[in-house]
Amino acid sequence: MNVVAPRYAYFLSAAACGLAACSSPSDPPVPEMPTYAADVRPIFASHCTRCHGDGGTLNAAPNPDGTPNTVGKPLVCYLSMYDDTGDCTADGGVLDPSCKRGAHYCGTGVGSPPVSYLDTYVLMLMQDEGGMPPLPWPALGARDKEVIRRWLQDPTP
Repeated sequence: MNVVAPRYAYFLSAAACGLAACSSPSDPPVPEMPTYAADVRPIFASHCTRCHGDGGTLNAAPNPDGTPNTVGKPLVCYLSMYDDTGDCTADGGVLDPSCKRGAHYCGTGVGSPPVSYLDTYVLMLMQDEGGMPPLPWPALGARDKEVIRRWLQDPTP
């Protein structure tokens, strides 16, 4: 009896599961082409907007246990809205104080290869490296990260 074949099959299925963003049976499937309104905004509402946009402000929300956070208030990304609001034209490199950058801006990559705020802080960095949400808040699950990853390929409303 060959014990290598079953072990090999296990590793192949585990790798395929990772690539397909497998989730628990109770999780809905990850949409092929997520939209902000239907798929991404609910994730942001559950995990991000307490600091990034609730009430139209950027907040230094307390930790889950009620103690003050040590991260402070974010400087950008109002994830409770898709579009920018206010005057977001940089006059002389300085944004007007009325500018509030929405999720579309924060999800649009720049540079070569293009990388966005959301790529960096939600998908690439671990929480102990400055990734979001900050510790001690729970990290995003694999399904939520996969939805955001797919949305970032074409960040549609």
